[in-house]
Amino acid sequence: MFNLNDKFNKLNLYYRIAIALCLFAFALFCRFTLMPQSAGGPYVTFYPAIIISFYFCGALSGTLVAVLSCLAGIYYFVPPYHQFYFDIKLVPSVVFFTITSALIGVFTSLLLRHIEELKIVLDNELIGSMMLKNRKIIWCNRGMSKILGYTQAELVGASTKMLYANASKYDEIGQDAYPVQHGKPYRTQFEMRKSNSQKVWVDISGAAIAYDPTLTLWLVSDISKLKSLEEELSHQVNHDFLTGLSSRSWFMRQAEIELHRALRYNNPLSIIMMDIDFFKRINDTHGHQAGDMVLKNVAELCRHMLRDSDVCGRLGGEEFALLLPETDKHQVLEVSERLRVGIEKAKITLPMDEITLQITVSLGVSSITNGADTVDAMIARADKALYDAKNAGRNRVYSA
Repeated sequence: MFNLNDKFNKLNLYYRIAIALCLFAFALFCRFTLMPQSAGGPYVTFYPAIIISFYFCGALSGTLVAVLSCLAGIYYFVPPYHQFYFDIKLVPSVVFFTITSALIGVFTSLLLRHIEELKIVLDNELIGSMMLKNRKIIWCNRGMSKILGYTQAELVGASTKMLYANASKYDEIGQDAYPVQHGKPYRTQFEMRKSNSQKVWVDISGAAIAYDPTLTLWLVSDISKLKSLEEELSHQVNHDFLTGLSSRSWFMRQAEIELHRALRYNNPLSIIMMDIDFFKRINDTHGHQAGDMVLKNVAELCRHMLRDSDVCGRLGGEEFALLLPETDKHQVLEVSERLRVGIEKAKITLPMDEITLQITVSLGVSSITNGADTVDAMIARADKALYDAKNAGRNRVYSA
């Protein structure tokens, strides 16, 4: 209906007037054909022509048809026939016809205005829109095609299940959102699957259609760039920019989580504090770029030698902290010694000076001692052990 109205509105004014006149002529023909001339109701067949003319051909054409219908009704179907005759008895019917025709024109114009506004809102490429009946697409706009890569013809009639990247999410939204209550929109964010099987993050909100509880209208926004930016910002906040290891704040949060889990299930947990020996001397002798290379190499060695479940963070400068879940005080000493030896044997080449560095680290370790232990207390004990290792000559592991 919308598209048909668009086609008529794009026509030249003269063509629209010509179409309106054809509608008037057809209405006049129907009045002569379907009802006797003296049957009364002189305007009854003209109302459809007036409505259609206002809707498809515009206000000018609709007004023209209304005026011609009024004159034709008086001339042909009000006695004495085939002449314009004024009688006070005609006034009520003429006034009624004029008022109803004017109301038709006003309400049709308002309807067309609302339709135009609705089209601007719904039929665009910035925000996807789709109407569902029992979770099947019965209408969608160009925005949905742009977001998902399907044509509108491919989407209409399809089940929305094919759009979900995760089948369990389809069931979850089915339980949470349906039946969508009128006046209470449902909104969520999840990943959809595009036509090329790539995933796209969307923000989707839906509301029920008042006249049919099985119909819902959904607005869909592509938020993939926003999600990507969120992930990037989250990574920057939670990771050290130089080494890629966990930041201090992220490490502390993970340590709290692991400590809570260890205490709840009575599992061991250990922390290692590690410091690069004579790091200031490296910076002073070879420059800060060399120091950065050393930090990155140590971080890479830690990642390589530790488990995926272990958490390694850079707390600042040349100081690192390692969190080892389900690792007791004997095991953490073995891991620490393996780290110390591995870093000592590693050779770090400085391309700017064409020399190779060998570095050492000092490590202090601590483990859970009782059910009242805290992360700060464990780090303090490991820090004290690290301090003792450095005072004892460096390149060694001490336990609290």
